Amino acid sequence: MPAPRPNRPSHRTLLVSLGAAVTAAYLGVLVLFGVSTHESREWRPVDVDADSVLVVVTMKSLQPTVDRVHAEVTIYPGDSFLDANGATLAVPLSVLLVPAVSQSELFFPAHSVPVGYPVELLARGQAIRWPFDTFDVTPVVVEADVGEGSEREPVPSDVLIDGRIDGWAIDQGTVVAAPELGFPDGVDGTEVVFTRTGGTLVYAAILLLMMVVLAVLAAFVAVQTFRRRRAVETDMLAWMAAMLFAVVPLRGILPGSPPIGSWVDVAVTMWVVTALVAALTLYVFCWWRDSHPSLTRR
Repeated sequence: MPAPRPNRPSHRTLLVSLGAAVTAAYLGVLVLFGVSTHESREWRPVDVDADSVLVVVTMKSLQPTVDRVHAEVTIYPGDSFLDANGATLAVPLSVLLVPAVSQSELFFPAHSVPVGYPVELLARGQAIRWPFDTFDVTPVVVEADVGEGSEREPVPSDVLIDGRIDGWAIDQGTVVAAPELGFPDGVDGTEVVFTRTGGTLVYAAILLLMMVVLAVLAAFVAVQTFRRRRAVETDMLAWMAAMLFAVVPLRGILPGSPPIGSWVDVAVTMWVVTALVAALTLYVFCWWRDSHPSLTRR
């Protein structure tokens, strides 16, 4: 009697298992992305003392390649600095902001409504370490003065870091005393750190994985053809060339637009391109080795 054949899973079972695995991976990515990008903000009113000024620095955008942070500065003065109507300033106020690249000193004239000033801050970081690059503005020092000219006097002030930048998590770190920077006692600096959000890292990892899969597929086809496990088909040359050029748009849509020559290029992109070129070269060799020209005589 012939030996019984081992029970092998049917094609339908394999398709169902593959579909379940893809669905689980899809839902897992969605959950991971949602958890990593969730922001829990507790909105509560901020009390300002009558003789102090609250300076709110709202972060607007970050440009990693030029180490710049665009922000907006708004002041909320206490009641002793306001007119009877409670909306306009009774005395002129000025705010000195460090480390600002431009518009470091903001002036708010008397009998005017305080408006927001756009400012540009200097950030420190390395964009070539994408997606693990971090930037910090250390420290953000704000000094508020009342009066004009030689009659200017510092007043108590507090700093609040606010705002949201897509793709970045803003962490208001420890308060650093800043008398060594030339500011009077009582004026402190606030450390602000920018890091990539988890959602950005997940999206980047998926795109990089797709690039690696392209290289693995091309290498598999080339090696199997070299071992004569599969026949040479000239249409596969166009397919491999298309996969090689597909790396460029995948590299171009990476979140955060990492600069050319960054860490991800050295770790992934360069090797993916090398593997695709090597697979294409090996396949051309197999075509040359296994194909024979048809000679016809007249």
